[in-house]
Amino acid sequence: MYNLRKRGVTLLEIMAALLILAFAFLPIIGMIGTGTKDTDVSETYIFAQTTARNILDTILQDVPFYALRVASTEVSDIGESNDEPNVGQLFDIDPPVGPEYKVASFLRSIGNDPEVDTFARGELTDDRGYKYKVKIFVLPVPVNDPLNLDENMVFRYLPRPDFETQPNWYTTDSTEASAYINSGSTTPYEMTLPSIVVADAKSLGAKQGPGDNNFCVMKKILLRIKWTMKSGIERSIEVYTMKANLDREGA
Repeated sequence: MYNLRKRGVTLLEIMAALLILAFAFLPIIGMIGTGTKDTDVSETYIFAQTTARNILDTILQDVPFYALRVASTEVSDIGESNDEPNVGQLFDIDPPVGPEYKVASFLRSIGNDPEVDTFARGELTDDRGYKYKVKIFVLPVPVNDPLNLDENMVFRYLPRPDFETQPNWYTTDSTEASAYINSGSTTPYEMTLPSIVVADAKSLGAKQGPGDNNFCVMKKILLRIKWTMKSGIERSIEVYTMKANLDREGA
């Protein structure tokens, strides 16, 4: 005779099983939360880095040298009161300083309204609602008079030897060589080589431009982008480059 009575599962056993499962899933849930948070941080950095690369590419390739200068006053981030020195300011360029260039488009690309001001700062928002404060600092490499070797960018070069400036200083024709020597000209072997010369941009003929440091041929540019995570933690990146005035017309 079969025993048809079957033993059921008690409520206490069910609760114990659920408790065991809960403890088993706790690490997994924590990993999911951490992974989501790390992904969020990574995506903000990707946005900031991509934005920084695009801004610096535009500055180096499209913005004329004299269009980006140091503001005459300290400038804060948009919506903040953190006034800082050496913040850039954008200026329209018109002939004869250089080819025509209007800064409104660039200012809008960094999140600033050219109708409000032309400081090199702005605020951009990504598709998740994070706001990124953009600020560009400009540090011209100056020209001092007299030359300051500790602060100025200088060029060191060896001038062309004097004998190279004389006519017929080099020839493979023995007749011409004899005539050259017999004419009383100084031979290369009788001359001393010139010394190395240290010169700055102004002494080498850099064109005068508008504003301060107007014989400057190089500017250090620092781009800072900062943002605040939902957790309240502030993050930022800083990217540094140099911009040279390689246009002979000074633009």
